[in-house]
Amino acid sequence: MATVPQAPGESTPGDAPAPPPRTPLCPLDALPPVGHARGFDPAKSGRDTVFALRRNDGIRVYHNHCPHQGVPLEYRKDRFLSGDGQRVLCYAHGAHFDADSGLCTDGPCRGMSLTSLPLVVEDGWLYLALPPDSPVLR
Repeated sequence: MATVPQAPGESTPGDAPAPPPRTPLCPLDALPPVGHARGFDPAKSGRDTVFALRRNDGIRVYHNHCPHQGVPLEYRKDRFLSGDGQRVLCYAHGAHFDADSGLCTDGPCRGMSLTSLPLVVEDGWLYLALPPDSPVLR
């Protein structure tokens, strides 16, 4: 019986599927409580390109990028939220985003949204469901 050459990375019947790409962010107990957020630099670029926040119904991870002019949102390390913890703020332009949905509710980009990133929680860790070399992480 003839065999067909297999391309690199291609699986054959019976092989276990490759695990989905993921990028570790932190242990869950390192995330701040509801009403606070934490930035991450998963690509080691020297700036926090994503941030995570707890909500009453789970965790959200957003790209740290204002849709108005593409600038980072925080004015200093881990300062993404309003004083009451209900809104994400762009400190450069005054935009307000709903922390649950990422939708801009006030400011120059009203109606636009933050980019929500896929996440995985497993074995007490928070991961992005993106490969470490994803352009979003740079």
